[in-house]
Amino acid sequence: MNITRRAVVGAAVPALLLTLGLSACGKSDTGSGSGSGGEGTKTLKIATSNDAPFSYKDPQGNLTGIDGEMINWIAKKKGWKLEVYTTDFATLIPSIGTKKADVVVDAMYITDERKKKVNFTDVWYTQGEGMVVPGSSTLAKRDDAKGKVIGAQTGTAFIELAKSLDPKEIKYFNSQAELLKAVENNQVDVAFTDAAVVAWSLKQKPNPKLKIVTPYTPYFPGLIGAAVRKEDSQLLADLNAGLKELKASPDYKAILEKYGLTEANAAK
Repeated sequence: MNITRRAVVGAAVPALLLTLGLSACGKSDTGSGSGSGGEGTKTLKIATSNDAPFSYKDPQGNLTGIDGEMINWIAKKKGWKLEVYTTDFATLIPSIGTKKADVVVDAMYITDERKKKVNFTDVWYTQGEGMVVPGSSTLAKRDDAKGKVIGAQTGTAFIELAKSLDPKEIKYFNSQAELLKAVENNQVDVAFTDAAVVAWSLKQKPNPKLKIVTPYTPYFPGLIGAAVRKEDSQLLADLNAGLKELKASPDYKAILEKYGLTEANAAK
């Protein structure tokens, strides 16, 4: 497994939500952060691909979403100021390596491959991929995608999933918006992407040209965590301490439920 979780460019959320009749906005890197973390850190730079409903900017420019609200909760407890660096999902880890940001907070799956480059926090929550097809499609299970034209986003483990199905062709897309538009326009027979993203978007604005196959058992039942540089052990410890406090609070499950997740997605 090379890379896991989807890749969405910073502009993808506005484009995706435009496609589905929603709206959001992004922001680029500003200010200077401290990679050392710890109590009293004045500024912590958050790397995100601006991807709803995980970690994105709302119309007022505030970081929100599942991961966004969790890091805001932790930051408030720690007295940290947050700034946001927006980039492609595939370049989130490189962005903390080059110190453009201090921590990746964007529903990133914890994998052995990624652990070679960064350290992950304890698990924030779990979530897997969904199977998305055109509204008129008769595909009803993952094996039905065998031999079909499959869409996937660049830099995601869903490419590995697509390859495992011996597809007729894999078409690659740089954003969630492009991927879903391809499904809608029948450019691909099926796409695999984060179930929470599509479910949340379609809940906000139903689109009869798209549907999520249900029931569906994820091929990648991912464990989500935040990522920091290898040397930032204090920051890692502080994030884990804050996460432990959050999980003990009723706010934890309230955040999950707000974005369509359930008790089943809570970290054990």
